Amino acid sequence: MRHGKAVKPGDSTIDFKRKLNKKGTAQANQIGYIFQKEEIVVDQIIASGAQRTQETAEIMNYHLWRKPIIFDDSLYLASREKIQEVLIEKANGNNILLTGHNFGLSDFVNYLVGDQLVMSTSMLVQINFNFDDWKLLGANTGKIERIIEPQVHSF
Repeated sequence: MRHGKAVKPGDSTIDFKRKLNKKGTAQANQIGYIFQKEEIVVDQIIASGAQRTQETAEIMNYHLWRKPIIFDDSLYLASREKIQEVLIEKANGNNILLTGHNFGLSDFVNYLVGDQLVMSTSMLVQINFNFDDWKLLGANTGKIERIIEPQVHSF
């Protein structure tokens, strides 16, 4: 899942500390509500340590199960290779919700499924794998189950 829409960068705003704007909060809540309504099970949430990904992950956690989230600063604007490395190292369970940034996140999804998606804010791509060991994660090992894009208009 890509983080929700964030406030525009300002002259004094450090990118890492940018927060979600109202639209981004609504986007994340909409995806979280869908998960809650459909009783989607998530075993673990792993997210970049940037403020906007933290807020997105916390909103999802509110709708899901309210357990500790793993925040990893190395996922901030991470490459496909770094995202894969972090998941192999830290993923614990079958259903992992990863919250991150473009363009690394889109590159990672495309690497896993052999597609050419560009993820919009709060877009969620649900991918199924035919393995139980995250060490097997690699090129074309996943299949897209579904894509959820929030339908939130600007405030």
